[in-house]
Amino acid sequence: MEYLPVAHRTALYDTHMALGAKVIDFGGWDMPVDYPTHIILEHNATRQAAGLFDTGHMGELLIEGAGALESLQRIVSRDLAGMEDGQGRYTLLTNERGTVIDDLIVFKQAENKYYIVTNAGTREGDAAQIKANLKNATLTDLLPETHKLDLQGPKTFEILSKLCAKPLNKLKRFRMTTADVAGIPSIVSKSGYTGETNGVELFFPKKDALKMWNAIMDAGKPFGLLPCGLGARDTLRLECCLPLYGHELSLDITPLEAGLDWAMSLEKEFIGVAALRKQKADGVPRALAALKFSGRQPARADHAVFAGDKKVGIVTSGTFGPTVGYAIALALVETSAAGVGTALQAEVRGNRIDAVVVGKPFYKPVKS
Repeated sequence: MEYLPVAHRTALYDTHMALGAKVIDFGGWDMPVDYPTHIILEHNATRQAAGLFDTGHMGELLIEGAGALESLQRIVSRDLAGMEDGQGRYTLLTNERGTVIDDLIVFKQAENKYYIVTNAGTREGDAAQIKANLKNATLTDLLPETHKLDLQGPKTFEILSKLCAKPLNKLKRFRMTTADVAGIPSIVSKSGYTGETNGVELFFPKKDALKMWNAIMDAGKPFGLLPCGLGARDTLRLECCLPLYGHELSLDITPLEAGLDWAMSLEKEFIGVAALRKQKADGVPRALAALKFSGRQPARADHAVFAGDKKVGIVTSGTFGPTVGYAIALALVETSAAGVGTALQAEVRGNRIDAVVVGKPFYKPVKS
């Protein structure tokens, strides 16, 4: 008899089950998609107060050595020169064809020392790609010893002030620092995947995962904090038009098609830059469009998109947006069909539903 491999589980799997979470497979991990509070309440809590997400499935890699910066400049799409200690940059890992292996955040911890956050299902491939192109530098996989939680929403720093003597509310966007949170030595980054301007990602020893989770939940209860699953994480990121690997980014999609020109430095040499320069010069054939539907019914990934009788693309992600109050989607369509104001239709279970291309994002939070 052939047995399927057991999925990975974070250190908080039993906690999620005790809370009544619905668990699904995500990138080879058993992860909570929602709790009995359900996705919309979790989504709204994050927008209005705070949400706590177990992101212990994501990867962390450490690159260090005299050749760390020089190697990474060749490997990732964005120029990392001139970064301050503690500063992070969103960037892309591309192949020779210019398509996307993964999207990453690279933090400079110190001179020739870089902390990289990867997606869960791509971590091993990312590590192999990076390691194969390192010169005079080493790679360490930190996942076996590290856990990650995301605390997101306008009440984030009020909650943290109950747990941390070090003031964190002045931390700049995409900057990391060290602090003791609930007595646990942690790396705190002002970043996240919900679109909220107030939010942090916490990295700390895996052995302290339950202690950290319970401390944040207890401190956050008076503020309306809820535990949140992947379902709310998806609706939150989609309202803000943040790409999801495997949907808006993949080995079949280039950063130019995904509208991520800003995450590339085409003037520097990196793997795939020649193909990307050529695509830009020739004209990008497809573009990622934001679709607003006339009704509440959303289109979903892989649903066909039409302009009149002509199929012009496919939906990459779709949902109902709880904050904006209407159905939304991102779709990869022919560039000629991606202009704001263009009327399109998505085919859902044999029926066409009307949509219009709108500007990105659907929702923009108030700046903190």
